[in-house]
Amino acid sequence: MSKSKGLIVAAMILLCVCAGWASGFVNAENGLINVKDYGAVGDGNTNDTAAIKKALYYGKNKTVYFPEGTYLITDTLTVKENTEVYGTDAVIKANGAGDTMFRIYGDNITIHDLTIDGNLTFLRGMTVMNGTGNLKVTDVLLTHFSQPDHSKMSTSTPIAIRIEGGVQDALFDHLTIKHVYAKNMTSNVGWNHKVARGILISPALSSQPASKNITIQHSLISEIGPKDDGDGIVVQGFQNDVQVTIKHNTFEKNHKRAIKIQSPGAVIANNHIRNSFHQNNFYDTYKETNEYDMWSAISVYSDNVEITENTIGGIGRYSAAIDIAGGNHIKVINNSVASRESSQSTDLIRINKGYDGTNQFSNISIKDNSLKNGRYGINVAAEVKQLTLSGNTYNNVDRLTSNGIQAR
Repeated sequence: MSKSKGLIVAAMILLCVCAGWASGFVNAENGLINVKDYGAVGDGNTNDTAAIKKALYYGKNKTVYFPEGTYLITDTLTVKENTEVYGTDAVIKANGAGDTMFRIYGDNITIHDLTIDGNLTFLRGMTVMNGTGNLKVTDVLLTHFSQPDHSKMSTSTPIAIRIEGGVQDALFDHLTIKHVYAKNMTSNVGWNHKVARGILISPALSSQPASKNITIQHSLISEIGPKDDGDGIVVQGFQNDVQVTIKHNTFEKNHKRAIKIQSPGAVIANNHIRNSFHQNNFYDTYKETNEYDMWSAISVYSDNVEITENTIGGIGRYSAAIDIAGGNHIKVINNSVASRESSQSTDLIRINKGYDGTNQFSNISIKDNSLKNGRYGINVAAEVKQLTLSGNTYNNVDRLTSNGIQAR
């Protein structure tokens, strides 16, 4: 080869390499990007934030892969549309105070096979933004979220997954969510006590539309506290039906409730909810009466809710295992509900006055449930038009509701 031809070839190679760097296609064969090709180390000591951000930036419309390792981050990572993110024994771990570890925005996003560890210094694991659609999050562990010390976020609500308004068609499958704990009073909810959520579906702004078709299934949600207001899944803030389905999940060690529904349109089916406390779960900021270990397994405050084929039990006492304190068009069918054997203060199913003072509801069906141990099997403390009570079985509970209606 002549000298001039050699120089031309060398220049062409250099041009191709530079073009590859400029476009971000480092080792991106078949649309697969390895974060280590962008400088991530994953040794549990190196700050990999900048390298991962770069990989995710160039990984839009591609697949971003985390090899085995522990990747320390100090800032939010953003995943955008048409992107798949996954790992093999990969841990994304917070290394300092922060708001949310992953921000999700756009259509057609898949995240799977990762551990997201807040290290008790990040407030949230994942925030799904308004406008996101066709999202799948599967086989992900989210753990150790709390309020950062000495930060403006020290009085905000810790949440493993926050789903804003305007999210469409989102599936959360085979997740493990555990250890989300509020250390400090939460100042942004209208009253001062400690609030934590495993999953919160709620608009960030009042102008956001209702989220639609959200499914949470085959997941474990555990250790959400404290008792002041530590709930596994909460849906609130929407006027229109959310169409949320919560099915085949396991809840344990959720200090106040497993599930709280304050927006219309929910199906709660085939879940296992365990009251794991017995005289060892106490309020931090309320006067403790010690009459119950959890407020409820399921609390309902809104319309169009179906509660079917759930198993509710455990070693502790509930104030009411299923607490309906607001809402019309409610179905409670074919559930197995039990409290602690010696409990004489627990209502297994209660229709109570609403938190806003409402005491009249309509079209509530409570049918074919197995009710065991407690004070009342069904306690109707509010006025209900079109109340159906039929086919329920009772064991070691009073068959009469508190207003004298005969349960049948």
